[in-house]
Amino acid sequence: MVRNKGRKVAKRPLSRRLSLLERGTAVGLDKAGLNQYEIAGDLDCATKSVRELLKKVEVTNQLEDKPRTGRPKLTTPREDRSIKFKSLMDRRLTAKSMALTIIPNLTKNKVSITTVKDRLKKAGLPARVARRKPLLSEKNRRARYEWAKEHRYLTEYDWRNVIFSDESPFTLFQDGGKQYVRRRANEAYLDKCLFPTVKHGGGKIQVWGCFSWNGGGPMYRVKGMMDGAQYRQILKTHMAPYLAKFEKDNKCEAIFQHDNDPKHTSNVVKKYITNKKLVILKWPSQSPDMNPIEHAWKGLKTEIFGRSQRASTLDEVFDIAKEEWSKLPVEYFQNLIESMPRRVQALYKARGRHTKY
Repeated sequence: MVRNKGRKVAKRPLSRRLSLLERGTAVGLDKAGLNQYEIAGDLDCATKSVRELLKKVEVTNQLEDKPRTGRPKLTTPREDRSIKFKSLMDRRLTAKSMALTIIPNLTKNKVSITTVKDRLKKAGLPARVARRKPLLSEKNRRARYEWAKEHRYLTEYDWRNVIFSDESPFTLFQDGGKQYVRRRANEAYLDKCLFPTVKHGGGKIQVWGCFSWNGGGPMYRVKGMMDGAQYRQILKTHMAPYLAKFEKDNKCEAIFQHDNDPKHTSNVVKKYITNKKLVILKWPSQSPDMNPIEHAWKGLKTEIFGRSQRASTLDEVFDIAKEEWSKLPVEYFQNLIESMPRRVQALYKARGRHTKY
């Protein structure tokens, strides 16, 4: 009920298409002597719906609607299946290339790019952005699968003893992905509505970092191109003190993780690791999806995007990154470590192929 100038007025139902059963009921009530308003009340529909139905039945003597005409499809169901099959055979085929080179061999009709897109979409094959992942050889895949088999029974508590590490590039103008601004239609190129970009990012630095269950660890700005000697120095002056404190605080033996980059596996680094009796986590090549620090780097770069846009030197970028790294909450790093059992299970299930991580 709605109020109208102090009086309660019944809310009128909207006009709608009546079902076949409702149409038969309406015709029967009309023959029984009920008026259109009463029939509409019984069917809970608008009087207009009843009036149009009874008028149509009087002219055609039919309850059903006439078959609707429309433009016939340019492709047959068999041709639609062929379009789907061709797309599945080559996932990089564009709708344009299919319309120009493949479809003419499947049908005599001229099929537009829009039609091809429609057929592929209905087949469950819409165009999507391809994920960027490292190239995996068969040797890489087997090694990843074997690693997953060896580590799939480790629990979250086992992974809490691991210190994860990696290097990542930082540029003067960080790429923050899609950025949104509030602007009017004619303000697209207003300075305050733009995000400036610089070719090659305005310069780049390489940063080494690590983290554990206790939170973010030390960060170090790599000098030039890092070799085995410089990496050994990083382990000695930055990683080792952090590892010692971690073992003291957690009363456990820490496990250090790094990937198989040549500088990590150089003779000078191997000798240092052996002398210090460091426990190193075996790591498969081409496996950034298993290292949670990759997500930590991504989160950090998102966090510093606004501030780094205002930085004028690479020194400022590093200072900002180091400051924001220290501000990331411990819970953030702990959530990443808690994901390790799921990562390993996903890799095992994929039999060494790429995972969503």
